[in-house]
Amino acid sequence: MIKLIATDMDGTVLGPDFRFRPRTLEAIAAAQEAGIEIVFVTGRPHRWLDPLWDQLKYDSVAICSNGAVVYDLARDEVLESELVDGEVVLDLMGRLRRRLPRAKFCAETLEAVLEEENWGRTNLVETGDVEVGPIESRLDPSTGVIKLLVKDESMQPRELYEEVLDEAGDAVSVTHALANLPLAEIGQPGLSKGRTLARWCAERGITADQVAAFGDMPNDTEMLRWATHGYAMGGGWPEVIEAVGRTCPPFEEDGVAQTIERLIAEQSGQAAPTGSPTATERA
Repeated sequence: MIKLIATDMDGTVLGPDFRFRPRTLEAIAAAQEAGIEIVFVTGRPHRWLDPLWDQLKYDSVAICSNGAVVYDLARDEVLESELVDGEVVLDLMGRLRRRLPRAKFCAETLEAVLEEENWGRTNLVETGDVEVGPIESRLDPSTGVIKLLVKDESMQPRELYEEVLDEAGDAVSVTHALANLPLAEIGQPGLSKGRTLARWCAERGITADQVAAFGDMPNDTEMLRWATHGYAMGGGWPEVIEAVGRTCPPFEEDGVAQTIERLIAEQSGQAAPTGSPTATERA
């Protein structure tokens, strides 16, 4: 029996316009009415969750920054955080500057977002306190960092990710969440959405076989592999689809909504709604 649905946001249930599709909103509401808990698990910082409140009036818990932060929207409170030492971040920035001279950096702390000049906007909704200027002069080595972002628009997304991963080694975790943007995300060693979700569920007596999860990018892979009912989005990153071995239709076809509808129907003993998919398994 599914007790919890964990879903990524951008590219999974949110489109490029940062909007939920109507069928997705209806499916989420139906799941909640059926007693299934919904948890959003996102690469977004906890300051950038406007769509959840504006469109869903969602006031529960979200796992943010690729698992680094567990945030209670109703209380506007960070419940848990896993941070990288500022000293480690500053050392890695220095090495990356030498290796990637065109790269720009942005550091997210619990207090603020520190951006370099000409950082520019990502395709996420960026809100909250933003300080612009040299990061090295404003980040205290003793300050914990939620996430360091590296962007180099002269490179392809995969190329940048591999360069940052090679330079970082085992000192931190490196992932990427946006298919069309050369942006690498750096966090605590071993950090992943899946690790934090698994711990959060275990604390509540929820097991992997009681969880359905949805995502489309490499930062979703561990979460989708941990959940017994993990679905990679059709049209998502090929390596994610290969690793997970199960897909649902893409965002443009209301893939998450279709799958939630089918799961609810199966649990209630009803016929699945017309158009609801059977999961596609990798041969």
